[in-house]
Amino acid sequence: MTTRIEEFLANFIESLTEKPQNREMALWLKRVACMATLWAIVYSSKVGSFRAVLIFTVALVAWFIDSEVSVHNTYVYVDVICIGIVTGVALTVVMWGDLGQISCFIALCISLLAIFILGLLWGNVLGLFNFLAVAVVFAVNVNNKMVDIYSKEFCDRFIYIMICFIATANFMMAGMTRYWIYKKKYRENLAGLIEKGKAGRTDVYLKILIAMYKTLETKSPDMAAHSERTAVWSKLIARQMGITGEDRLKYFYYAGLLHDIGKIGIPDSFMFKETLTDEEYEIYKTHVDIGYDILSKLQLKEISEAVLYHHEKWKGNGYKGLRGDEIPEMARIVGVANYITRLEREGIPLKEIKEQLTAQGGKAYDIRIVRTACEVIDKQIRQEEEQSILGQSAF
Repeated sequence: MTTRIEEFLANFIESLTEKPQNREMALWLKRVACMATLWAIVYSSKVGSFRAVLIFTVALVAWFIDSEVSVHNTYVYVDVICIGIVTGVALTVVMWGDLGQISCFIALCISLLAIFILGLLWGNVLGLFNFLAVAVVFAVNVNNKMVDIYSKEFCDRFIYIMICFIATANFMMAGMTRYWIYKKKYRENLAGLIEKGKAGRTDVYLKILIAMYKTLETKSPDMAAHSERTAVWSKLIARQMGITGEDRLKYFYYAGLLHDIGKIGIPDSFMFKETLTDEEYEIYKTHVDIGYDILSKLQLKEISEAVLYHHEKWKGNGYKGLRGDEIPEMARIVGVANYITRLEREGIPLKEIKEQLTAQGGKAYDIRIVRTACEVIDKQIRQEEEQSILGQSAF
């Protein structure tokens, strides 16, 4: 029982605070409210400065409603102010009584429109204000003016008419609001299911990538070790650049791990030669295209592009001729990681690697990524020094 009450209260509060989702409908209702009020003011044989001010005010509100600010606003208080002004003018029309009983119905229409324009919470605040104001005007009935204009029977009935119409509008708006909430939750749940499906599919693809890496390992253990180190450096650099979340960082790791996967399609006859002929080098360069073709079929766009472009240079003298920011960020990071790993494999100390890498900043590689990679290298140097000191103290 308690759970049902809590659920009811939660749904009630949710419906009460939900903003109208159909902005186009709300816009047209605001226009109707302004036009009806303008017509009510203008329809009078009495012309005076006060009426002119009211006409100007409502016209200004109508213009503002049609302006870009109101059409695209996401703030409820903008509409509250607009409809509040129109409501005040409509109440003035009721007190004038120039239109007879129609004056009261214009005020009633504004109350009903407010509910559909502003939602249940603010719509009822203005509706309640309008209702109380009309009730007070009829109750005070200064010098029997309201009775003279509307008749006593109408004054007595109109309050009940307002209650019935406002209650009906609330029931209709509550149903529309629940539908909007249901549709919004349905879209959110559907988006969650799609993301979950994508995540599950990505996990399958990553298992396939691991199998591909194992294939590379059987062809050349040294190449596999190089790819592993490139993967580690790629992830370290990405993290140092402020990229967060293990799910995100693992993409950089796999991009580094598989950056040379296309080499499984390069003939062994010259794969491991130190010096290549021009013809062999052109064939060798196709390993990025082979890797891209393999990975793009798995719908891993970012990783496949990193594999395709990791040999691009900042000045535009890489395999494909891309330059600067034309090169995807992941490819730039993998390119730097690949360069560091290649120097490591040659037995060059980290301090010297840092110097050589710094010299390439802004030439072969993105200076921003080079600086970040140097920060990672500094951390690695400090760790090695600390381990060396600990090792010496152990003896």
